Amino acid sequence: MNVLSQKAPSFLDAWQSPQTLAAVSEMLGTSPRRLELERTHFPGKRPVQLVLRAIMPDGKYRSILAEQCPNDPGEHADHARTSLSKSRNGQKLGLDDYAIQVVKGSDLILRRPGLDERLPGLRLLHDPAFARRTYQVLFARDPGAVAVDLVAHRLGKRAVLRMMSPDTVFYVRLRAIKSNEGQDRLVLHQKLWRCLAGQSGLSIPAPLGAMPEIGASFFGMLPGCPPDFGSSDSAAAARAISALQALEPPELPVHRGVDEARILSEWLQRCHRWRPKLGSKIAPMVAQVNAELKNVNRPFLPCHRDLHEKQILISDGVAGLLDFDTLCLSDPALDAGNLLAHLFFAGVDEAPLRSHLAESGITLWRRAALLRLAMIYAFTSTPTMALDRLIFEASNAKN
Repeated sequence: MNVLSQKAPSFLDAWQSPQTLAAVSEMLGTSPRRLELERTHFPGKRPVQLVLRAIMPDGKYRSILAEQCPNDPGEHADHARTSLSKSRNGQKLGLDDYAIQVVKGSDLILRRPGLDERLPGLRLLHDPAFARRTYQVLFARDPGAVAVDLVAHRLGKRAVLRMMSPDTVFYVRLRAIKSNEGQDRLVLHQKLWRCLAGQSGLSIPAPLGAMPEIGASFFGMLPGCPPDFGSSDSAAAARAISALQALEPPELPVHRGVDEARILSEWLQRCHRWRPKLGSKIAPMVAQVNAELKNVNRPFLPCHRDLHEKQILISDGVAGLLDFDTLCLSDPALDAGNLLAHLFFAGVDEAPLRSHLAESGITLWRRAALLRLAMIYAFTSTPTMALDRLIFEASNAKN
């Protein structure tokens, strides 16, 4: 049975409408070949958010951010435009007539990535003089000119910029300035950096500093290439996991099995509400995995907690890991299980990596990750066959 065959609610229908395609075409100045739903986010106190991918005539793609605003989307869009125009946000240069639009006949608001009233640090993307002054403060020299690219953007939550001068490349992680989250995570990264001094099995981006007034943390570029997960790259990845677990950074948050079970339950609730056939199909497996997660009692060690193939770079036989926002103490099998599940989803042979992993409990965390991926990607354009493959694998995995 097709697990996505039931009628979708408005926000899952609206992105596929001709009106949405027309609004995206206006925004981009040309008509895409098609739209895809890349990701759906469910912020606790904010509207449901969609990340759309516009496939252009040349085969390249452009991202578009969308919010579902059932209560007066026009007023919400006007408020965003007014806020972005204020000098303290510094994003007015990116705000043309088509940058934020309400899709006709729906409650969707579209906007180009890189415009966000909650992330004033995005001024770096739109104000070359401000970017140059920021570089001068950070490196105590004038670069002449600085190029700034948007790497990633989660609306209202975070963004990543790449800044380049003729002799330097570094990255900026942006968070909302009304939250201490960005600074707290930088502190954790700095603790990890100090613990890694003299270690050779793992590399991480160098922390360069921060500008809390714009919610920015700065990091050096991590050298390397994406792994192919053959024998040597898999060995390097396994060594990096072990090196991370061997550290003793102080005061890390704890992620217990019960915390992972809560995340799975939250995604299951979304499926029951918006994808009920999938929810019914996957619920018994989630219940079984959650019961086992709640009984995990191995000693906790440092874990990345969001380790997947796109977070790893290999340089001279050493694996570098990116994005330590979720750094925590947890079951040492968590990272390996999560990485293996992502490799399965990506169609990458897991066997070479498995041969370098000996931690007990990996199968349980792999099953949890497979189920989580199935539920997350149920709210995207991912084909039903790929979701069923994840569910089948989770149902047949044995501890």
